[in-house]
Amino acid sequence: MSLLVIGIGVALLTMPALSATSALGPKARVRIACASATAGIWLVGIGVVLTASPLLLWWHDQGEVAAVDLGHLSPGGPWAWMASGVLGGVGASWIVGFFRQSARARRRASLPPWAATTVLHDDLAGAEVRVAPTMEPVAFAVPGRDRHVVVSESVNLLAAPERRAVLAHEGAHLRLRHDRHLLVLGTYQRIWGWVPGARSVVAAHRRSIEQWADLDATRLPHVDAQTMAAARAQLGGCEGAHRIDLETCDAAPAAESSRGALVGATATVAVLIAAGAYSVTHTVGDATAIMAALH
Repeated sequence: MSLLVIGIGVALLTMPALSATSALGPKARVRIACASATAGIWLVGIGVVLTASPLLLWWHDQGEVAAVDLGHLSPGGPWAWMASGVLGGVGASWIVGFFRQSARARRRASLPPWAATTVLHDDLAGAEVRVAPTMEPVAFAVPGRDRHVVVSESVNLLAAPERRAVLAHEGAHLRLRHDRHLLVLGTYQRIWGWVPGARSVVAAHRRSIEQWADLDATRLPHVDAQTMAAARAQLGGCEGAHRIDLETCDAAPAAESSRGALVGATATVAVLIAAGAYSVTHTVGDATAIMAALH
């Protein structure tokens, strides 16, 4: 039963690779990827716990219950159960470590009002806009309780329509709570990044998030796609993507994303076949008997 749960979870973890290159809009691609990744992470975690749980039952009964009697719940015997427990602990520590790293990064990115040269209250951003004392091209949103947008003084060199486009784009990130989507994608990469093509899939969804913010921003008055592109060109375009939160360039990683989608599709088929074979050999009656015995 634990293998079936893990199999379904792994199948869900391959869904972001399939949605990354789909014909859906950026909003749908990101939401499907994040929902499937979240469900997959939870199911894999539950499956690992189920795989390790027979070890506790075996120890509780002082080994009187033969390992083979618990094989339907989790095959492999005590050594496999112990390995699953260790794997689950390592995976949980990875996720907790990533959450802490993300919290530290958010604190470092935050710009307190006293450190800003100017603090503006802009309706386009939907939050305070704090101007950093630097001419280096910078524009990003900081979510949380003290949510705000940070831009550099170089943004003042833009024309008024382009400046509006930048603030509308960053405000869209805050309104749509894209920090949550990025947190899910980061966790997904943390535990799934060893799979070939997984990093390019995450990069593709990050670009989809930027496209989603662009589309949402262009719904505001006096903000259009041409102005957004002009602002991006003025601030450095794709070459400055590490500094500027305005990345919608799609051509560069197209080959890597296609390879990632192919790997994901292959893994999905393999996992579903394995899950189907497991379901055939382990009937519903077996699962019901196991659950009844645990209670």
